[in-house]
Amino acid sequence: MHIGEKVKARAKELRIGPTELARKIRTSKQNVYGIYSRDSIDTALLQKLSKALEFDFFAYFGTTGYSAANTPRNTGYRTKKGNISPEDDILSTRRELNELREKYELLKALYEAKTGKKVPGSLT
Repeated sequence: MHIGEKVKARAKELRIGPTELARKIRTSKQNVYGIYSRDSIDTALLQKLSKALEFDFFAYFGTTGYSAANTPRNTGYRTKKGNISPEDDILSTRRELNELREKYELLKALYEAKTGKKVPGSLT
């Protein structure tokens, strides 16, 4: 796995250029290009990138043997009082929604394969 490529892909997905990402993590544009070429990364920097790009890059380094797609998403950043910030709550909700959409599509495909019929009330 090449973590720099994962960071670059997420930034591209969010349409965040190197200059904007550099501003978010308080570094230079040149350092961002350096990050994109790394195959390993310091955890403090990875935490900054995770927050700036609203993605848990630590999930790629799980020790359970599961892929990043199967790791728990309960990784919100906490404030000093232990509450989830509104931004992280939104991020968590978006992740959960995406997971539910994936499950729905799988279940829909299984239903249609078994019955040969479209799912009643399906939007597609």
